[in-house]
Amino acid sequence: MKDVLKFIIFIIYATTIFFLPNHIFILLCFVLNLFIIMLAGLSFKKAIMNTFKIFPFILFTFIINIFLDSLTNALWVGIKLIIVCNATFIYSQTTTVARTRKDN
Repeated sequence: MKDVLKFIIFIIYATTIFFLPNHIFILLCFVLNLFIIMLAGLSFKKAIMNTFKIFPFILFTFIINIFLDSLTNALWVGIKLIIVCNATFIYSQTTTVARTRKDN
C-alpha cells in the first residue's frame, strides 16, 4: 500500500511540474529533488549520470519546442523535463518490483 501511495504522489508531482509557472516554483522543485536525494541516501553522481543518459531526448524536445514556440519557453520545458527525469530516477531507485513484492 505504501508503494501505491508513493506512486500516486510521484505521478501528481511529475504532472504538476509542467503546470507550474516558470519561475521560483521550478527552482523549489529542483531543491526538493536534491533534498529527497540526500534524504534517500542516493548518489548524486548516479543521478547526474542518469540525467545525461536521457539528455539527447531532452535536447531533441528542446529543439522542437524552439521551432514550435520560443527559445524562452523551450528552455523552461527543457528544465522541467530535467526535473521530472530526476524525479523519475529518485522514484525508480527507491521503489523496486522486488521490494514491492516482498512487502505484500
